[in-house]
Amino acid sequence: MDSITYAVNGGLTGKQAGSLHAAALRVIEEAGVRVTHPALRRAAGAARGARITDDRVHLPAALVDEHVREYRLRRAATATPPEAWRIEVLTGFAFQYLDPRSGALRLMDTAACIETAKLVDALHAQGVRGGTPGLPQDVPPQLREILAFKIGCQHSRTAMHVGVSSAQSAKYVYEMGRAAGMPFHFPVFCLSPLRVEGETIDLAIDLLEQGLDVHLDLQSMPLQGVTTPINLPAAFVECIATVLAAYTLLRLAGIRQDFPLAFEVYPFDLRRGTIAYGTPEHILMSLLSGQINRFYGNAHDRCKAFHTNALVPDAHSCTQRAAFAAVAALDGARTFQFGGMLGIDKIFSPEQLVYDIETVRYVRHLVKGCTLPAEDEIVSLLRDTALAGEFMTHDTTLAHCRELWTSDVFTNDSPEQREARHGTTVHDRALAFLDTLPGIDAFELDQDVSAELDRIYARAVRELG
Repeated sequence: MDSITYAVNGGLTGKQAGSLHAAALRVIEEAGVRVTHPALRRAAGAARGARITDDRVHLPAALVDEHVREYRLRRAATATPPEAWRIEVLTGFAFQYLDPRSGALRLMDTAACIETAKLVDALHAQGVRGGTPGLPQDVPPQLREILAFKIGCQHSRTAMHVGVSSAQSAKYVYEMGRAAGMPFHFPVFCLSPLRVEGETIDLAIDLLEQGLDVHLDLQSMPLQGVTTPINLPAAFVECIATVLAAYTLLRLAGIRQDFPLAFEVYPFDLRRGTIAYGTPEHILMSLLSGQINRFYGNAHDRCKAFHTNALVPDAHSCTQRAAFAAVAALDGARTFQFGGMLGIDKIFSPEQLVYDIETVRYVRHLVKGCTLPAEDEIVSLLRDTALAGEFMTHDTTLAHCRELWTSDVFTNDSPEQREARHGTTVHDRALAFLDTLPGIDAFELDQDVSAELDRIYARAVRELG
């Protein structure tokens, strides 16, 4: 049977994407990028056709393009189908916890980190993935990332690596990852505009020089109208130039692993002086990012639809998230990042995570579309039931009625039905969902692995605490 589905049309043509790529190559060669790390400067100095003027490195367009072509071929050879529909929490980041019952905002302590890791695991059937979204504030700063990773591993079957901000933290998280059988992923953020430098670049090279098996993810975080042009295509050219220059320099420096690149631009509110997640510009950036990433061979089935500046699960938060998720899903996104996060990712809200789950269910129904029966089948259906005057008892209705959208949180109650339910609100129903969630303590990490994580953390406390 045929089906009817919809998708986002328009956007960059292949020719236009190629033009942005060509512009980025020219920027790398003509404007150059700022490079301060000695190993990268040495690698550039030994490269054919490269020029170094003061702190800037100018790489020939042909040299960069050669490495990019190799990257695209490797990505095409290792392409994987998109993930099933899922929500990822940002692991080990939030330092505040919004209590869904009292509405109180409190520091994310160890107990809250454990509670939220268990919540994430209990929502596995709903497609939620990650470790604890929290960064425990009741231990010294140098131990927080290490403890967050340990908690995630011990209380969630889909624990993910936390971001590490120092070589000390990285050492212990790396050891824990090996004990738990998890590869060590380390995101590298270049600075903007056109700066292949920064703490994560330095730390990544340091970790690799130590011989650690580190899996890099290379990207930048340019802010529209602040550290990159306000015009979006021009902003992406700056982003592309920075990331491709960094990639080429790392390859020239002997880093041969196949690490992924990502190209994104971030929105900024010039009136408020802050990053501006969830705005219309952010959605446009996501659409452009998807097309540009696919141009370079990246599958890019993820989106940051649940990024927001909103501080509570309110109309502001839910409106932006739903709009973003719907557009992104119609553009092919199947993984929705930052579930439950509020306040520029500084706050985690279980209630908001419930709404995010319902939002993904909603857009999933939208993307699914509908079936298109054959002409004879439609005519027969209407002819045979014309005398009955209703379709509620028809075989097709009984067979497919459960496929229609319904929700126990975003209910379709009439005013009279709502009154009969004693006026329960969406908030009440979200709490009921959380209160009746099964499997909150179902996951148990292998005891030997858990004990090894405890030993590594105890050593971190002794050596860093």
